[in-house]
Amino acid sequence: MDGLTLIGVSHRRGGIDALETWHEALRPEAVGERLASVGVASWVLLATCNRWDVVLTKAPGIDMGRIRSTLTPPSAACRPYAYEGEAALEHLTRVAASLESLNPGEDQIMRQVRDAYAAARADGRDDATLAFAFDTALRLAKRVRREVALAPLNTSLFSLARSDLERVLARGGRAVVVGAGEMGELAARALGKMPAVRVTVANRDLGRGQRLAHAVGGEAMPLEDLIATPRDAEVIVAATPVRSLVGAAMLRAMPSLRLAIDLGVPRTIDQAAAAACDVELIDVARLQVAGETRRFALEDRLGAAERIVLAGLDEAVGAWNERQLAPSIRAIVDHYLALVGDALPPADAERLARAVARVPIKGLRAVAREYGMAAAATFLAETDVQGAPEPGPGRRE
Repeated sequence: MDGLTLIGVSHRRGGIDALETWHEALRPEAVGERLASVGVASWVLLATCNRWDVVLTKAPGIDMGRIRSTLTPPSAACRPYAYEGEAALEHLTRVAASLESLNPGEDQIMRQVRDAYAAARADGRDDATLAFAFDTALRLAKRVRREVALAPLNTSLFSLARSDLERVLARGGRAVVVGAGEMGELAARALGKMPAVRVTVANRDLGRGQRLAHAVGGEAMPLEDLIATPRDAEVIVAATPVRSLVGAAMLRAMPSLRLAIDLGVPRTIDQAAAAACDVELIDVARLQVAGETRRFALEDRLGAAERIVLAGLDEAVGAWNERQLAPSIRAIVDHYLALVGDALPPADAERLARAVARVPIKGLRAVAREYGMAAAATFLAETDVQGAPEPGPGRRE
């Protein structure tokens, strides 16, 4: 759709350094202020450990380059990717369907997309264009998950570290999970199912940490206590976005520690400290390598998922265009009906008007599909036909 725009960075398109820059520099409040300064009122922020994407509706006349610059931190070493129209819709759908994920098939991304849009609706930042885009993306993502077996239920980024965990915890041991948010919960639940593994959840909100610990048969402690008096463990999983929260002092106080998994963006575990303490560190960059290996193994299934997405997008955009064009199509028919006047009975006049209008209507639909609703509106404006459509879906770039 012509006004739909998606701007962002991801691990796959920019790397972890860029993703950290955007996460730290452009939190939701800053995004809202920057977009308001260039006249954008409808937007959704999808900020996860995998990506930082803003989906927005750009009014006619607003320069795309200006919006892109507005959403680029001064310290950024690269430019964000940018999609417009149907290309933005396709990318959003691929994200929701986990085709752009580091671990293809992870199921929490669909929930993250849905929650991000729900937050925008609650704040009054949605509109018809965003509603159509997110409804389409989530509907096709559900279809992909239903029809293509990309991954088992509860697959996540953390799942890529499973073999390393089994190697280190082959005889059991303790695992400390820092953070009880979405990624922390996924990690704790996976660890809680491993034989003879004791799970400790450290979280600033002790109540939330206790609920998660109870669910996995582990124990909880305040994060401040873990920082002051670290709990020894074979494995530590950091799932909270606080840069270098886990540093040399904590790592040295855990003599049994062999493996550290950092799921935080920004990175939570100090890399130099982990190396100095001879602790194996797996961060998102290393997990990305494992994800690409898995992506190669899923090549055929990912191809099937891509076909579902593209076919579904063609159908959805066609339906959107038809709704947008409906007043114009009626106006074209009425134009020819007026030319016939009273020369024929009403029913015969209507049939003749529709027959004559078939060719220009077919051309109008083709223009809208190939070049976007703005081009269709320009065509209709030149013919003086009333009922020109609002800008809507356009072609994929």
